[in-house]
Amino acid sequence: MAILTILSGAAGGAAASGSALQLCPAPQGAAAQEGMLTHPDGRLLQVQLRAASAALPSCASLPLPVAPAAVTAVHALTPAQAASLAGTLLVQMDAGGERIASVESGVEAPRQGRHAMPVRENLLPLLTLRPYGVEERIAAELKDGRLRIDCRAGAKPAGLLLAGPWHLSAAAMRLHAAVSSPSPADAAFALGVADAARAAREDAAPIGVLGSATSFALPTRLDGASWQHFSIACPEQAAQLELASLRLQPVPGKAPGRSAWVWQAKQWMEEGDSMLAWAARHGLRTLFISVPLTAAADGMAVAQPERLGAFARSAAAQGIALWPVDGDPRMVLESEQPGTLARMRAYAAYNAAADAPARLRGVQFDIEHYLLPGYERAAAELDRAYLALLRGLRREADGLALEFVVPFWWSGKSALLQGLAEYASGVAVMDYRTDPAQIRRFAQPFLDWGVAHKKQVRIALEAGYLPPELQRRYARADAGEAWLVQLDGVPLLVLLKSAQANPHGASFRLQSERVLDGSATTFHADPAALLRLLPALEADFSAWPSFNGIALHELK
Repeated sequence: MAILTILSGAAGGAAASGSALQLCPAPQGAAAQEGMLTHPDGRLLQVQLRAASAALPSCASLPLPVAPAAVTAVHALTPAQAASLAGTLLVQMDAGGERIASVESGVEAPRQGRHAMPVRENLLPLLTLRPYGVEERIAAELKDGRLRIDCRAGAKPAGLLLAGPWHLSAAAMRLHAAVSSPSPADAAFALGVADAARAAREDAAPIGVLGSATSFALPTRLDGASWQHFSIACPEQAAQLELASLRLQPVPGKAPGRSAWVWQAKQWMEEGDSMLAWAARHGLRTLFISVPLTAAADGMAVAQPERLGAFARSAAAQGIALWPVDGDPRMVLESEQPGTLARMRAYAAYNAAADAPARLRGVQFDIEHYLLPGYERAAAELDRAYLALLRGLRREADGLALEFVVPFWWSGKSALLQGLAEYASGVAVMDYRTDPAQIRRFAQPFLDWGVAHKKQVRIALEAGYLPPELQRRYARADAGEAWLVQLDGVPLLVLLKSAQANPHGASFRLQSERVLDGSATTFHADPAALLRLLPALEADFSAWPSFNGIALHELK
């Protein structure tokens, strides 16, 4: 997320004299950096806070009835972000509380549209129930995560439809049901499933009988993308059934090898043997390594090709593939793209000259252009520049596989994912969470994307140190330490040292704050927990043919 800092301001001054929040033109030729934002009309601007008496007439200005020293931080928002902050907001900051990393609504928005049915989670509390049957001979109650069904005797069809806002993932799955014995014991509660076509015919594909089995295969001809509901049909006799859980369980396939990043070139250049031993110890089959490049007559070249070749041969002898990793958010900028393409040509030229055991198996780019200052306000333009860069990299790759590192929250960015499908051989998803359910939930959309587009997908987990962050919760109030203001069409969040009334818009009062120690994001404090978790995750993800292994960041 972009962080906007106060570039200028007086250290003292009476509050009565106030201050001026200003948007000033950036110096000619300046590139986006901290403290700058892109205006909707394309201008690059600097955010400045000055004493009112020192305001610059050439800048858009908003008077604030507080001294500059009373303001701790300023952060630019998009109109959509500002509109979402009607009641509460969460502000993520550095531990010192002076640099804003992100701002979002304090109320989690409901997920829009259909999404993948969660795996290994009890679906019952998430389902909606709809009885069917003309005789109205069924009663159902969902309480404390358990479903109880009572059927009266009758000859005509009756039962229950279990629906949710989901589609089925493109993976091998079985449905597991925890059922107390039906009463009477011979009561046959038939379990079925329907996609859109079957639902339109008021039909369901039979899966099995609840009570006589607990694990059910899903029909091979089921259109999982248009899944509509599961169904439970009443028997003709009076009967009761209690269902304690209903879970979708992946059917494991063959798990690919793991991968990891090696960011310091000297590690493989000076300690190659010990590095390969470390890789073998952790079951690593791919290493993403930093490869030094140097200027050449035709652009750039690998700095020490003989040394890289020797290490690549040693790695290949142990079944370990090497991929250079490269990337910087600024690579998407027009001024940087030619140099980035020259780097790609250098890797391709090395491979063209190397014998088979010394070749690179692909190139990975970790660009993360959304970290550029002001990204939120220029996202569409920068996303287009990102895809243009990918197109150029694919053109220069000369047959090398291309993998791109992406954040898990891109699952909803359809244009970017479509572009990735066109230019990428695969992706590595930064699924940086430690809760297994969250890891699975964030991985599913990308694994499905990989199946749909025949791309390889790595799921990356974090084991490195992350600095603590401060999270503050604010609520709408008549006066507060957070102000929402508008300046020249740009919504800005202004944080203050003390609560005051905002003359220009909404005020938010500080309700609470807490320090986030990173334990929800990284396994740094408990690397053993990561190693214990990996086999279960690998087994689950291997149910998708797109799964290309787990990638480990900062593995020690």
